[in-house]
Amino acid sequence: MSSELPADCTAILFKQALNKKLHSDLSKKHKNSLTRLYNRFMEFLGDEGRAQPLTSLTTPIIEKFLEQFSSSATHYMNKRRDLGVLFNSASRIIDVNLLTVKKTEPQRIKAKLHQAYEKEQLQPVLDFIKAFHKNLYRCCLLTYGCLLRPHEEVRLLTRKHFKADFTEVHLGGRENKGGRVRMVYVPDYVRAEMECSLSLLRRDDNIFSGKSIPYNESYFSRQWSRAKKELISHGLIYPNQTLYSFRHSAAINVFRRSKDVYLLQKMLGHSSVVVTLKYLRSLGEFNSDELRDAAPIL
Repeated sequence: MSSELPADCTAILFKQALNKKLHSDLSKKHKNSLTRLYNRFMEFLGDEGRAQPLTSLTTPIIEKFLEQFSSSATHYMNKRRDLGVLFNSASRIIDVNLLTVKKTEPQRIKAKLHQAYEKEQLQPVLDFIKAFHKNLYRCCLLTYGCLLRPHEEVRLLTRKHFKADFTEVHLGGRENKGGRVRMVYVPDYVRAEMECSLSLLRRDDNIFSGKSIPYNESYFSRQWSRAKKELISHGLIYPNQTLYSFRHSAAINVFRRSKDVYLLQKMLGHSSVVVTLKYLRSLGEFNSDELRDAAPIL
């Protein structure tokens, strides 16, 4: 069909835009998200819409497409962002600055407080997980002790990532969300759990699967889903505490002890201190008493 369509038609330009993104340094998760949105948008346009020039797409058309993602502001804005990525890439191919997606009505996302684990919760939760879910326990330790992201950075760790007698983890720019080379310290309690099994692995073996191929993207999501039901039934966690809460808890622990937001930025692997400040605010770390005490006086 593409050979019968003009070069500036939406179908051809969007396909070229998607291919560019699929061959870029974006994460696999983001690429999959863009692919799904591309398929939905092409289906929405139909044969006639796909054959139209890209410049004929209007903001009302885009808003009508985005209406189907209005179940939540977060869902809507994520799809709006992904469509904007493809639209901008396609418009650059024809060297025309189109603001069609940017002019659509945004939805305001309400900030959510991620509930970290309370100090007295942390050890009982870890002990319970250790007794029944070995790989999940190690994931929780690495998420907390090294402040690594569980579903990507931790899940994909191999023997070669551990350096200096297992006291450090080194990640390349393509191996972490921040996009920069990252080195994290491995605390003694993490090293004590991991050292024996790491010494038995080959350089490229994944630390959880024991093979060169890691478990799939949903591996720890499924593990946590099963464990969470047990943890809640035993009164060990609250419903809105998650696997990511270990990273949140670690961030709060580091900040409260150091009061150094720049140190925390490095440990979290954030691209800028602004991201870290937003992270702390979303955790509710800046409360009204702290703001009151820090307010300027006359």
